[in-house]
Amino acid sequence: MTFEEMERTMRFILEQQAQISGNVQRHDENLLVIETKLQGLEEVGLKLADSHVLLVNSHKELAEGFKRLQQAQTESQERLDAFIVFVEKYISSRNGGQQAGQ
Repeated sequence: MTFEEMERTMRFILEQQAQISGNVQRHDENLLVIETKLQGLEEVGLKLADSHVLLVNSHKELAEGFKRLQQAQTESQERLDAFIVFVEKYISSRNGGQQAGQ
């Protein structure tokens, strides 16, 4: 191998090493960007999970409140029905046993 061939081979090797070094640096930079974005996604994921827990708890509270409201409505309807029966009997007894409106 001549000196010129050795010189070209060395130049080629040095150029390849420089290119590889540049590629590695770009990959490292890209990896840093990806890691930064991944951390942001992790934070968003945690916030989303926290929000989901709050939503589930709120839904449970809402369902319990709705159940209490249904019970109260049922009790109110029963009391209203009883009151209507009482008033009808009262009016009926005042009219000599006749139904109101007769």
